Amino acid sequence: MSQSWSDAWLDALLAFSHPGRMRRGRRYANDKAIKDLEIKPGEIKAKVKDGRKTYMVDIHYPPLDDNTWEDIISHLASQALFSAKLLQGEIPSEVMEVIQQTGASLFPTAEALEAQCTCPDWETPCKHIAGVYYYLAERFENDPFQLFYFRGRAKDELLNALRAHRSPSQNSDAAEIALLFNDPPLEQSLDHYWKIGPAIHTISFHPAKPEIPMPHFKRLGRPAFTALDLVDLLKPVYDTVTEKSLAWVHQKSEKDHD
Repeated sequence: MSQSWSDAWLDALLAFSHPGRMRRGRRYANDKAIKDLEIKPGEIKAKVKDGRKTYMVDIHYPPLDDNTWEDIISHLASQALFSAKLLQGEIPSEVMEVIQQTGASLFPTAEALEAQCTCPDWETPCKHIAGVYYYLAERFENDPFQLFYFRGRAKDELLNALRAHRSPSQNSDAAEIALLFNDPPLEQSLDHYWKIGPAIHTISFHPAKPEIPMPHFKRLGRPAFTALDLVDLLKPVYDTVTEKSLAWVHQKSEKDHD
C-alpha cells in the first residue's frame, strides 16, 4: 500500500531532523498559528504566531530541472490510469512510485533543504519551522498539486504537458480499439441498424460509484459565472442520487433473480 502524501513528506523530513524537535512544532501546525503561507517553486514562506510574537520562516529547496520534469511527465503519460486521474484533478499517492522510477523525488533531502526562522533558537528545525513542516504535510495531503508547484511545476503546466504527451498515444489507442470490432461498415447495416438482435442478451451492466467523485466538475474546473464552490455545494446531491440509484438497481436485480 502506498504512503499518503503527508506521511511521505514527514518521513523525508524525519530522516534527517531530530524527532524531538519535530514533535515540538506539532502544536503550531494549524491555521491560527501559521499565517500568510506562500508557496513558490523552490521556496516557502510563512509567519508563525507564538504567543504575542510572530516569527518569519523561510524554507528553500531547489526545484527539479526541466529535463527531470520532462522525464516525470513522460512516465506519468505512459500510465493510462494515473494520467487520466491527473487530468481529472486527482493525484493518487501511487504517482510517487511512478516518479521514483525516474530516479527523482518530490521530497526534501538534508543536503539541499535550507530552513531559517527569525526566532532566537539557532537549532534547525526550531519549533516554528517544524510547525510549518507539519502544516505543509496537511496542505500537500489535501492538494498534492501544491507540492508539485513547490518542486517546479504549476498545476496548469503539468496538466498541459501531460495532455501533449497523451495525445499521440490516445490516437493509437483509439486505432487499436477499433481493430477489436469486426462489425461491417454502417452503409451495409442501414436496413437493420435499429433492430435488436440476439446479442442483446450478452450485454451486462455493473453500476458502481465513480472511482473519482464528480469527475466532470473537476475536469471542467471552477466556472467563471459564479464564485460559489459548486463541487462542495452539489456533492451531497450527487452522493444521495448515487446511493439511491445503486440501491434501486440492486433491489431490482434481486427481484429479477427471485
